[in-house]
Amino acid sequence: MKILKPGDLCPCCGQPIPEGLPAWNMVVLGYIAEGMALRDARATAGQGEGGQSDGME
Repeated sequence: MKILKPGDLCPCCGQPIPEGLPAWNMVVLGYIAEGMALRDARATAGQGEGGQSDGME
């Protein structure tokens, strides 16, 4: 999991993360980014293989 830093893009809104956010908020944003990356990887891996759909299409 990538640890986000101020200035990285927020996984929720795409804006740069401002300075001064509490560490807990940065951890939560990191978990959100990781979940979104896993979802995208799963969707990409399932394309063209005729596998089960996860309803994301």
